[in-house]
Amino acid sequence: MTHGTPIAYLISGDYQYENNLRMILEGRSEVGGNYLCGVATDEGNTTADIQTLADSLVFALEKKLSRPANFYGVGGMKIFRDLIYVMQGMMKADHKFYKMHGIYDFPQKQKKRILQMKLVGALIAVPSVQKKIKGQMNQYIIGPYQKVVEQAKERKI
Repeated sequence: MTHGTPIAYLISGDYQYENNLRMILEGRSEVGGNYLCGVATDEGNTTADIQTLADSLVFALEKKLSRPANFYGVGGMKIFRDLIYVMQGMMKADHKFYKMHGIYDFPQKQKKRILQMKLVGALIAVPSVQKKIKGQMNQYIIGPYQKVVEQAKERKI
């Protein structure tokens, strides 16, 4: 939904030492088709960093800048292309975008899985089902990371 939109990040902490986070931000912008204007942190001259980032963002918006896709962009797009195609029943807006922009450039034979996902998508569209699963979705998304966060908290104490 944000394809083609420039993106910038404000990060608090030791960003310069967080190689994994830098890779994730770069990969996320590439896969999303976003022009990464940069990152401002509070590691140095915060005010100047934020101003420079804001200037870069304004420039990118005015000039409608884009970058050619690198490995993250091409690889990620192929992974998400396959995922969105199979889960089109749940990820309707993404499917519509992918279909409209000709991103589906391959044959798919997972008809049973597609049918299952369309059924799940139809169920999720029912307001009473939405209400029931709304509180549980965060738990499913966050659950795998809770152990890591808890361990990090224990180390700091």
